[in-house]
Amino acid sequence: MKEKESSEVMELEAETVQFAINGMQHTVDAKISPTTRLVDYLRNTAGLTGTKVQCREGGCGACTVLATVPDPENGGSSKSFSIQSCQQLVYACNGWSIETVEHLGDRYNGYHPIQQSLAGFYGTQCGYCSPGMVMTMYGQQKSTGTLTASQVEKSLDGNLCRCTGYRPILDAFKALADDGEQALKDKLVDIEDAFKTKCPKTGECCKGSCSSKKIVAKDREITVQGVKWFYPTSLLSLYSILDQLSEEEKVRIVGGNTGQGVYKNDGPFDSYIDTSQVPEFHIVQESAMEITLGASVSLKRAIEVFEQAAHNPGFQHLQEVAKHWSNVANVAVRNVGTIAGNLMMKHTHQEFPSDLFLTLLAADAQLALGSGQDATVTYVSLEDFLLTDMRKKVVVSVRLPSLAADTQFRSFKITPRAVNAHAYVNAAFRFQVDENDGFLVKSKPLVLYGGINPLFIHAANTEEFLSGRRLTEQGLLTEAAGILAMEVLPDALPQDSSPAYRLSLAQSLLYKAVISIVGSEASLENQTAGTLIERPISTSKQSFNENPEMWPVGKPIPKVEAIAQVAGEATFPNDEPAQPHELHGVFIQASVGSADIKSIDTSEALNLPGVVAVITAEDIPGVNDFAAEAGTQAEEVFASGKVLYAGQGIGLVIAESYEVAHQASELVKVEYENAQKPVLTIKEALDNGNVQPDYNLITGKREPLITGDIEAGFKEAQHVIEGEFDMGFQFHFPLEPMAARVTPIEDGYDVTVTSIWPAEAQSSIAQVLDIDANSINISVRRVGGSFGGKISRAHVVSAAAALGALKTHRPVRVALNLKTFITLIGGRDPFYSKYKVGFDDNGKLASVELDMVSDSGCSANEASAGLGTAFASNVYYCPNWLLRPFVVTTNTPSNTYMRSPGIFQGILTIESIMDHIAHYLGKDPLELREINLAPAGAERPAADPIEKNVFQDDILPLLKESSEYEMRLAEVEAFNQANRWRKRGLAIMPMCFNLGYPDFRFGVLVNIYSHDGSVSIAHGGIELGQGLNTKTIQVASYILGVPVSKIKVKATSTTANANSSHQGATVCSDIVILGVKKACENLRERLDSTRQKLSVEGKGDVSWAELVKICKSSDVDLSERIWTKMSEYPKAYDIWGGACAEVEVDVLTGQFVIRRADLIEDCGKSLSPYMDIGQIEGAFVMGLGFCTLEKVKFNPETGEKLSNGTWEYKPPSALDIPVDLRVTILPNSSNTSGVLRAKATGEPPLNLAFSVVMALRKAITAARAHRSRFEWFRIDTPLTVEQIQQLCLVDPQDFSI
Repeated sequence: MKEKESSEVMELEAETVQFAINGMQHTVDAKISPTTRLVDYLRNTAGLTGTKVQCREGGCGACTVLATVPDPENGGSSKSFSIQSCQQLVYACNGWSIETVEHLGDRYNGYHPIQQSLAGFYGTQCGYCSPGMVMTMYGQQKSTGTLTASQVEKSLDGNLCRCTGYRPILDAFKALADDGEQALKDKLVDIEDAFKTKCPKTGECCKGSCSSKKIVAKDREITVQGVKWFYPTSLLSLYSILDQLSEEEKVRIVGGNTGQGVYKNDGPFDSYIDTSQVPEFHIVQESAMEITLGASVSLKRAIEVFEQAAHNPGFQHLQEVAKHWSNVANVAVRNVGTIAGNLMMKHTHQEFPSDLFLTLLAADAQLALGSGQDATVTYVSLEDFLLTDMRKKVVVSVRLPSLAADTQFRSFKITPRAVNAHAYVNAAFRFQVDENDGFLVKSKPLVLYGGINPLFIHAANTEEFLSGRRLTEQGLLTEAAGILAMEVLPDALPQDSSPAYRLSLAQSLLYKAVISIVGSEASLENQTAGTLIERPISTSKQSFNENPEMWPVGKPIPKVEAIAQVAGEATFPNDEPAQPHELHGVFIQASVGSADIKSIDTSEALNLPGVVAVITAEDIPGVNDFAAEAGTQAEEVFASGKVLYAGQGIGLVIAESYEVAHQASELVKVEYENAQKPVLTIKEALDNGNVQPDYNLITGKREPLITGDIEAGFKEAQHVIEGEFDMGFQFHFPLEPMAARVTPIEDGYDVTVTSIWPAEAQSSIAQVLDIDANSINISVRRVGGSFGGKISRAHVVSAAAALGALKTHRPVRVALNLKTFITLIGGRDPFYSKYKVGFDDNGKLASVELDMVSDSGCSANEASAGLGTAFASNVYYCPNWLLRPFVVTTNTPSNTYMRSPGIFQGILTIESIMDHIAHYLGKDPLELREINLAPAGAERPAADPIEKNVFQDDILPLLKESSEYEMRLAEVEAFNQANRWRKRGLAIMPMCFNLGYPDFRFGVLVNIYSHDGSVSIAHGGIELGQGLNTKTIQVASYILGVPVSKIKVKATSTTANANSSHQGATVCSDIVILGVKKACENLRERLDSTRQKLSVEGKGDVSWAELVKICKSSDVDLSERIWTKMSEYPKAYDIWGGACAEVEVDVLTGQFVIRRADLIEDCGKSLSPYMDIGQIEGAFVMGLGFCTLEKVKFNPETGEKLSNGTWEYKPPSALDIPVDLRVTILPNSSNTSGVLRAKATGEPPLNLAFSVVMALRKAITAARAHRSRFEWFRIDTPLTVEQIQQLCLVDPQDFSI
């Protein structure tokens, strides 16, 4: 009997993959697809939705979990580290133990200290990224057994957050670090030593590598749905597998599988080979002459080996290699990504700028290649490897020899973002030099580059030229740069940086390497050319008044949902468990930007097993328009005749699984006719005449804003200047992608959707399906960020899902992957500003004529040029304005409102004008601004006269003092004088944001429960990270006199909160809170009346709970519904702010660091200081992305958006924020309007990010002065690393020693 059971177990093990999740054993059999990723198994099979999913590329960190795996290098033991579960194939998890955020802590068993700290430091806003943040830090602690402030910052290189600006996240984790600042530890003293988690086995502090039961590895083969998975346990068995496979079979050797995040279309594969249990692939061998690393040694392990070996003679250069490899991808990728995997990616895609390939080549490494046909091993160079046919071959190991003591090794990687980004250009240099003879180059050096073109590696002519020359020779590097220019020939692809920039980088990096080598032999002013800018550990400071007289209003408390968010207990729309018989939908998207649809052939897709239906515009029973009230122009759910942009939805494939639906969507054949070259830019649209005036916000007509007499002003002006510039696109990039599920029910449909406008989602579905709105029930508890993107854009998704449910009579879920999200949906509209300005000798404005043109995409429903012109005056006064807003349409997705829509561009424009005037007159830019500040009573083009210029009277004096502006200005000047190739800039920027109350209305319902006096609130707004629910609870608590803990906010629904507006503007929170305030006041009045009656009877001394029971029995209504009314809204008010930013630029590369930013915002009497600080920081960092990082590129021929994932689109990371970030809520402020004397904070701080561009302008100006170029220069945004370097006018003629 035992033998039979043992046989059955062995048979089960032979055909399955087994691993543990949170201590529970899971068995994966052939029912699970062979390409299933761990994140999908965790969410869909294990039901652990605390692990989030967004990019599926290893680029956002939302899916991070902890893996404990067998350690082949140390047999019998295991190792733990964080991984991104979106990259890990579930069939490669055999013998693993996975921990998710749910395992760390929950509301039943208590929360882990890491979770508590993140919540306690208000490190969550929308909360979608929070579980990934927690698991990344948990992985850092488990893998090393320590936690330092440096480790905290470095470990978050792969985690994105769009809400918080990262600062509170960093502080939360540094509070747990060994060397964390005492001030941080004091905030959470009860968890000061929390990172020292006790090991459940030993009771000792966890060291990250526990001994566990030895896993007996066996050679196995599993066939899953026609795909083979092999599990060899030796190199010989791997050879045998390779030998038996046919030449035609497509094979994927699985290490970390991280390459799929870069090249997503490799495959499908016939066979997978998991090499995790091949001992030869994990060897680490060191001797005095060489180091050998197995093919599957992870990048993380290799870096450890290099750092240790660098202390030994002959291997000092490995410190440079280790530093370089630490900038490859991110921690989670380096934990599992293998040496061979990266090199094979380079082999397959030779355009890939592999950092490993380049640095190993420079280090004279050799690869051991094993043949599956005869089991022989051949050693080849890295360059020969690229020429080797790798069919039936495998990389076995890499061998790095020791180098001569006089060898100098340098390498560089220049990227668009501080971390987790591929290189514009990478480079590696090896020189053998005689330091005592002018750094004579004793042998032919290596000058290697990546990112130039697919075939370029060696700058052979430059290597030949430098051989035998002294590096200290003046003029040598100028001549070398000239030779480089003849042989470095960058290709010109639309997704890449410009050839001119990449050539200049190649020249500059050679110069940088040589200056680094010669060191003190270089002149003092040139020595900073030899290094890249090193970012120190960041610091921060927050200052605010708490207003205790109104607590809990004004009390700094964490978000009420924070602890649920950090534990993964807070659910989002796409976290909802699957319904019985639920189907999945995937959009069929247009591949061209402008054409007519001739035919749609769905036959091949419908024949794929698992496909249930394909729907197109012909299947729509109602109106093919998902914009019910969101605009005047129809926006089709599916293109019915003409394609307006590449990526537009043409139909929806509905299948039993997402994987099948995605596969089938690519089988649909769409034939086009009358194709035209797409219009993609404002200039192209203007040339084509695709332009019309936008609305004047005052008159509501398509006409200019006019104040005074513009021509008379120009006649009086002593000077007139003109200028123009562009402001680019920005994708909303919420961490939570768009998703919807529509479920047929007895009287209609239940809908879950990532929308911040449920009423419009209801209306659009009713319109598309041609049914009554009361048939559609929508409930939204929260969304994972929006920033405007989920106002109306989510409804193309919900409408498509509803059509699927109508067609199939089954629940249909449509969840967009990141590529579909970015290519289907628009974002912040690009702008073009053209101005003419008149002023006197002092710079005082006389006339401003401004044209602002916004690119609304294919539909002008949500154009924001009118907003741009309305806010263009900012804090300044001019008697004469002519502000003309225009909107153009292009063959791009409909652009939509995004945080401070148009307003940002309007303020950015006037600030650029101020800099232009200051340059023209030779004045200090801040002095010029002060001359033009609007006095109290000054008229404005689109708002009431200024009551008080708070920036001038209160913010500027405080900002100058707290930022030590004058002292630092002198320091910056001294630094720039002393350094030729590093430049700093310091700038102060003002901001005025006039917040009015538009045509938005919300329903609010407040209930008091007679059982215990607890309170629930259901309001028409949506919690999306802005702290709306926290503020409503604080206000309700203050008015009702009930503890915060006794109040809960429920989901928004189209039943309880029917007809409510969207949560798409800062003012919406004001309106919702006003509604809650009024409802609570009405309830309080009724309860006070009852208490007063009881007091007359001598029974007034009753508890709150007792009073509520008495009210119920006395027929006092304990519920209050409020509909907010326009007629009762407060008057508009001004929100003021100021920023002082300091930057440092590496002139040779364009890379920069924001050394410090001081922000002051007028929040009135803050309702919730933690929430407001968070909004200020988060908005500012989002603005940094728009201003400096987030550039979008298109294929000019097809219109395809090429910046469609984390590989190409780069929002700010935790290491792009200011090194020193100081935020102050203006003290002693108040508000005669608004809610309880507070002011809104969500959008205004975004505008202050332009202060960084102003500071960069100063740094660039200092660099240009060395070239005697003093003319005004145009800056378009985003001001990327590439643009900065090009504007600095780097010229090899200046490459002196």
